[in-house]
Amino acid sequence: MNKLFKLGVISLVCIVILSGCGKKNEQKINVSKEKVVEIKESKKYIPYDLPVNASKITGLECPNNNKRPFAVMYSGDQSARQYFANLSQADFVLEMPHRPMHGQPRIMGIFQCNTPEIVGPMRSGRIDNLSVADSFGAIFVPWGGSSVTKAFLQRKIVDHIDCNGEVPPSGGEACFRREGPMSQLEKASTSIPALISVAEAAGYDKESKMEGFNHQGDLSRKERPEYGKLVVKFQKPYRVTYEYDPETNDYKRFIFGKPDIDFETKKQYAPKNLIVIITKKEAWYSEKDYVSIGLEDPWKGVDMFHKKNDNGGYPNMQLGDPWFDTKFEGEAKIFMNGEYIKGTWKKDKGMGKGFKFYDKDGYEVHFVPGQIWMHVLGHDKHASYEDADEYKERIEEESIDKKATLK
Repeated sequence: MNKLFKLGVISLVCIVILSGCGKKNEQKINVSKEKVVEIKESKKYIPYDLPVNASKITGLECPNNNKRPFAVMYSGDQSARQYFANLSQADFVLEMPHRPMHGQPRIMGIFQCNTPEIVGPMRSGRIDNLSVADSFGAIFVPWGGSSVTKAFLQRKIVDHIDCNGEVPPSGGEACFRREGPMSQLEKASTSIPALISVAEAAGYDKESKMEGFNHQGDLSRKERPEYGKLVVKFQKPYRVTYEYDPETNDYKRFIFGKPDIDFETKKQYAPKNLIVIITKKEAWYSEKDYVSIGLEDPWKGVDMFHKKNDNGGYPNMQLGDPWFDTKFEGEAKIFMNGEYIKGTWKKDKGMGKGFKFYDKDGYEVHFVPGQIWMHVLGHDKHASYEDADEYKERIEEESIDKKATLK
């Protein structure tokens, strides 16, 4: 009886196993599908009542939310930064190296909601700046440019206004040198209302077509961490530090170790959202055959003198531009609500395609309403972040070391 019972149990187990084997693949697929759907539906973001006329960039109320933005090039020079005017009013800020041989960054502000009368000091633009401007459907506004950039603008592929007057349309009276204690170079400025008039005269589209970003609410005060510090390691002395402020839920910006203050508003820059992208930094080389690898020729329209003189002198950051890049995604570090999100960036190839940002689980990031500041570093640089727990641990270790030294 005992032997028969054992045989019966074994047979029953085999039947169950065999009946399951025939449906193994089907069950696995069904479970996988249900699991994915469940995760997607269970992803929660902080509720936020999006204003009817919200900016697609910041998520804030914006009377100009259908107006086409302008992407204005700021200088990156150390002496010029103290005179930066109204950069705090930009919806989105890009900070990126402008030479392949060093890491000095140049800055670009995307203006849609606010229309300040003075923006600058301005400088020349690069292809990477132009590409990011195009991702917002913005009108690109440099004060001159590299030979590669100017040749590209001559082809009228993107809408632009050249404040230096080298590649029409010129900014005319919209571009001027303001009064003040700065040098002649540092006085180069523009006016957003005046640029609107120039763009209309040029026949450019007036309405925004950008897709923009998703948004969520601010974390409640009691849930916010008390500390957070980000160091973006551009070449010295351009290293930038952000300190999280839990009271205002933003990131106070410091440069040269001092608060970074807007010359016009007299307020310290304090973006709500920070992005750091580290990607491959290359240069334009005249001997490289770009067309053979399916890219456009960056030297098209550049005369022989500048082609020889500028060989290797200007950067090409692999950041998903539709003309010269082969990289359309990569790692991204995102900071908001006092939290550090290890994520990724992606950008579809093509004109007017915007950036998308995802967390480690593949969900699209929802930004906190407010200004976004994106930093792009070459592969030879990096950024570091210290949270509240790491800060506490570091202070305790320093205290122990200090006591040991005193003994």
